[in-house]
This record gives sequence, structure tokens and C-alpha cells, in this order.
Amino acid sequence: MGLVIGGGLVFTLNFVYDVLTPRTITTTWTETSIVVITIPSTITTTGYAQIEPSVTSCAWNGAHEFCVVVLKNFGNMGTATSGNCSLSYGGSTYAGYTGPTQASAAHPGAAQQLVPGSTVTTYCQASAGGAAGAAAQVNGSIALANGATVSFSTTASS
Repeated sequence: MGLVIGGGLVFTLNFVYDVLTPRTITTTWTETSIVVITIPSTITTTGYAQIEPSVTSCAWNGAHEFCVVVLKNFGNMGTATSGNCSLSYGGSTYAGYTGPTQASAAHPGAAQQLVPGSTVTTYCQASAGGAAGAAAQVNGSIALANGATVSFSTTASS
């Protein structure tokens, strides 16, 4: 039995007259019907990572704009940062790198593990661009190894 949206119920009956001649009959019932779908009260999932960012600061280090972001995994499954991020300010978006310390363009950041319940401090550093400037709006995103991104927004301190 199947359900066709907007068309009613479709019943398919399979039967055999004899071993050599199987037959299929399809009947469509187009009367108005009420269909009740029962969903189990407990749905089992394989797990998820729920990452919440908290920006500590964004500043210019003399060569690159960078933000210090604390990531907390509230989920029941681990993930990791991918080592990539981006910062947007002054109308431009700059690709960057993440890692446990300030990286330089010659030394891209590294992945950091985010196990369930963990808190990790990461640096997102733009690989190009000038200083955002004091009180400038800075938007950023950190790419995770599972394909998700964690977005954040703050005001630059310098």
C-alpha cells in the first residue's frame, strides 16, 4: 500500500494465477480519506555535535587580523575544526586558518578535536587583508571536519 500526495491511496495487489504468469493489479482510491501516521515516541539517532562559539577578542597582530574563539561542544558526538576559517570586515571576506595559536600565512593552522563536553580555544587568522580597525564589525566562520560551519560575530578591539 502506498500514499500519493493529493491523489488518495494507491493499493497494489500482487498475485499469481499459476507459477508462470504473475499478475499485478493497481487500484487507485480517490475518495477523501484521513490518514493517521504514528511516530514512535523515542527516535534513536547516531549522535550529533553541537558547537557554540564565544568570541574572546578580534585584533590586528601587526600582520593579520585574528579572532580568538572559544568553541564548546554540547553534543553527544565529537568533531574537529578543519583548519580553515574566514573573517569578514570592511566589506571584504578573507580566507584564513585556525589553530591553537596564532598561525602565519606560511604556517597554516591545524585541526583541533572537539569531543563531547569539551571546550577548545582556537585562533581564526585572516591570511590577507589589513586591520579591521577599532570598533569595526567582524563576522567569521570556522569550518568543521564534518562539513558544518560555526559562525560568529563581534566588534574588533583594535
